[in-house]
Amino acid sequence: MAKVEPLEPIYDDKVKKILQLLGEGFSREEVAEQFRYSTYRSMDGYMNRKNFLWDKTRGTYVPADVLNAPLETIVSFQSDRVRRVVMELNKEGADPKETALKVGFENHIEMARYMKSKGFEWSQEAGNYISASPPTPKVAESAATVSIDGAQESSLPTENDGLEKYLPLLEWLATNKEALQSVCLPSVLAILSGQIPRFTLKGTFVTKSVHMTNPLDQMVRDFSKEKNINQREIFEVALIEFFQKYGYERETHALLETNA
Repeated sequence: MAKVEPLEPIYDDKVKKILQLLGEGFSREEVAEQFRYSTYRSMDGYMNRKNFLWDKTRGTYVPADVLNAPLETIVSFQSDRVRRVVMELNKEGADPKETALKVGFENHIEMARYMKSKGFEWSQEAGNYISASPPTPKVAESAATVSIDGAQESSLPTENDGLEKYLPLLEWLATNKEALQSVCLPSVLAILSGQIPRFTLKGTFVTKSVHMTNPLDQMVRDFSKEKNINQREIFEVALIEFFQKYGYERETHALLETNA
């Protein structure tokens, strides 16, 4: 996915006046009162739409991209529901409780759990959800790699010290090589390729009613939409991998061989 350029801050007359008053020492509440806002949160909403966020440390508004705000990630984020939540909260006077109901959650607590599962956390300063995992600097990544490599090198045995205790495990792995490959290899290849396996199964389709909690149901719906896979295929893949993992390897292998 191509990198989305940060949204440019919009310096209209009102924005300039707000920044000027804050620079002169007026508090956020005092500035909001001068512009006849009911609370400073309403002024925050206006500044958010102009691509500014409140910086508590500086005591003023700064361009959104400076704080790694959701305004930059909104366009590129793959989840439609996350985008809707952030967009709704970005409107003037938005209320999290009302937003939760509007987007389809039972309440704002359920919405918060969902956003957390997607890697977003609530920011009081922004009055919105922002990404909880800022990018790691390349320098830090390089340092971590060197550190790990150094630790691995220092932990390697100089001769054959301690290797004897691993021989039974290696023998067991060699004995069960084919069985392990049949179980693990498809999943590993799917993970490496980033593709979801598809299975063509012969037989007559039947309808099954399955009871599940609404958060799990919503997760299935979201995944189906985001990954462009229908719900039947999701359950087929899940069940086949479940059977392979928990004692039905032979039966699953026979089923897939029959349909090959």
